[in-house]
Formats: sequence, structure tokens, C-alpha cells
Amino acid sequence: MRKIAAELMVAIALMSSGCSGRNADFGIVDMRQVEESAAVVKTTREEVTKKLQDLEAEMRSAMEGKDEEEQKKVFEEYSAKANLIQSESQNKLKVSLETGLAQVAKEKDLGAILIKEAVPHGGKDVTQDLIDKMK
Repeated sequence: MRKIAAELMVAIALMSSGCSGRNADFGIVDMRQVEESAAVVKTTREEVTKKLQDLEAEMRSAMEGKDEEEQKKVFEEYSAKANLIQSESQNKLKVSLETGLAQVAKEKDLGAILIKEAVPHGGKDVTQDLIDKMK
């Protein structure tokens, strides 16, 4: 998620400012706090954990009584399903983050929103605003 967040921050910064520097106001976001506090992150993690546990139980049941070669095929099939679940959850979080960042940048008239750890000083902390916008 951190890689996705970093890429989004740079993209939004470039789109918002147009690379011209006309709007010097910028926001900063503490991504650790977003990951810990945003309700969508918590619920998505819980959903993924539950789905993966259910999928594992299904896989174990599907493997019963099968030889090693068949078990390998079942494992590969369920691994693909697990990857899909994780990918879908990452996409959900990415959309939520993108939407929240765009809304906060527009509402606060910010030229960019950067990751707090990358900014030695300055900027307006909009972490809580982002957490509130993420759905």
C-alpha cells in the first residue's frame, strides 16, 4: 500500500500543480496514521482475512483424498483465487485513497499532497481530512 500511496501522491501533486509551481500551498499526509485509522482500511483487512480463511478451509476440503498431483492443481487454483481477493482489496483501497486525496486537495486548494515522511518541514497536515474522506 505504501508504494501505491507514494505513486498516487506524486501523480496528484503533478496534476494539481501542473508542474508550474503557481500554487505553493501543499498538504502532507501521515500514511501510517491513515493505515491505522481509516475505517475502510480496517474493514478491508477484516474482509480479506475472513475471505482468505474461508478459502483456505475450502482448499483443504478440496484436497482431501487426492493424490499429490491433484493436490498441487487444487493449491494452484486456490492460490490464484487468493491473489484475486488481495488484488481486489488493493484496488478498493487505491480508489478510496485517490478519491480522498483529490477531494482534500480540491477543498483545501492545495497544489500538492505529499507523504509526511518525505517533507522535512512545512506543508499543511491533512491526514485527518483524508481519513474522513476515505470510504
